[in-house]
Amino acid sequence: MKYKNNKMIKCGKQIELTIEKIITGGDGLGRYGKLVVMVPYSVPQDKLLVEITETKKHFAYARVVSVISPSPYRIVPPCPAHYSLLTARCLFCGGCNFQMIEYKKQLEYKSEVVQDFFDIKVNKMIPADNQFEYRNKIQMPIGGSAGKINMGFFHPGSHKIVNVNRCFLQTKKTNDIISEIRRLVNEYNIQPYNEDKGTGILRHIILRKSSAFDEFMLIIVSKTNFIPRIKEITSKISGKFPEIVSIYQNINPKKTNVILGDKNFKIYGRDTIKEKIGNTIFAVSPISFFQINTEQTLKLYNTIKDFAKLSGSESVFDIYSGVGSISLYLSPYCRKITGIEEIPSAVSDAFKNCKFNNIKNAFFIRGNAEQVLKRLEFPRNSVVILDPPRAGCSREVLTFLLKSMPLRIVYTSCNPATLSRDVKLLSDKYKLLEIQPVDMFPQTAHIECVAKLEPKC
Repeated sequence: MKYKNNKMIKCGKQIELTIEKIITGGDGLGRYGKLVVMVPYSVPQDKLLVEITETKKHFAYARVVSVISPSPYRIVPPCPAHYSLLTARCLFCGGCNFQMIEYKKQLEYKSEVVQDFFDIKVNKMIPADNQFEYRNKIQMPIGGSAGKINMGFFHPGSHKIVNVNRCFLQTKKTNDIISEIRRLVNEYNIQPYNEDKGTGILRHIILRKSSAFDEFMLIIVSKTNFIPRIKEITSKISGKFPEIVSIYQNINPKKTNVILGDKNFKIYGRDTIKEKIGNTIFAVSPISFFQINTEQTLKLYNTIKDFAKLSGSESVFDIYSGVGSISLYLSPYCRKITGIEEIPSAVSDAFKNCKFNNIKNAFFIRGNAEQVLKRLEFPRNSVVILDPPRAGCSREVLTFLLKSMPLRIVYTSCNPATLSRDVKLLSDKYKLLEIQPVDMFPQTAHIECVAKLEPKC
């Protein structure tokens, strides 16, 4: 059977399919003749009846109609907002696309996804001790109407809000605070933001949690400067939950999908909350980037430290350093560490955390990595830490590394595809020695990897 440009298979057609593997992004892959079909919320060894939803030149997408024979590794997801056959054509939360897979198999499937990109044997993924209630931050869009708000998460591929009363990736206290905020916003009839019309007041609720110190920061994102009854709302929420030590209003008047605006005003309490990784304490502000899973971050950073093989005499360069969390964590183990970051607020946070921890050998340079590196010379015993955005490193950064030849490169990535691409670009002079995946996001398809590279000679 031929499928040239998929002309012989149309949207709406139902076919039987056996899922072979999980691919990047978390979809299951099956084959209908020679046609590759990708199916969200499927599990390897599922035998399914699926309906074609989209066709491309060389593959197709489908949705599950029924499970003819379930995989031995398929389980019932605990969250009622997760995808199920009953909700397949309704609104459901797309956050946890692996909840229907038993956890040990989640780890195996993610490791296999990484392995597909590399020739060397990939280490077994480091598991999470807590597969639920691990997130230290929640962001909930607000919609609906005054007194009857929708507050939860977006349905996959849309901006339709799924009402979620309990997120299983959040702690009980986080869910309790969110429930009280929902109740108060409804009680005071605050108008939610209407994304289509660009009208209304409340856009998002963000809650940040310190795992180490059990304290919270609440950020109320509004379209307007003025929020009716905001003092009463914040007084009641902080009175009921003394763990909330900081409340901000963020103003975002733009008609945009970006959550946060440029203006933050403190309404109550402290400027920051504190978090701790190992022996390092971090002050976290409303706009600070911080790893979502604090417990797993310690394992991630220890992997980076182990791969860096620091003896105390090295000069370390942390490119794409963000708020400097990796830099500060590694600072006790090297002679000097220099972070490079272009976002001004992140560099400011890095300096503050450096001073807060009385760290004397960490320095930060604000600027675009490509431009900053042109002005630097690496000592012979340099070690480079890379933690770029999902798009990976720029070619200019990689070219600089090939020219300067640091002693070792430790590359942290949330995207195996761009990690593989960049490793290949470095392969003229560097050998990939080891890859260690770390499960930072249980119940999801997200993957974090650390790679160790050293010169070939």
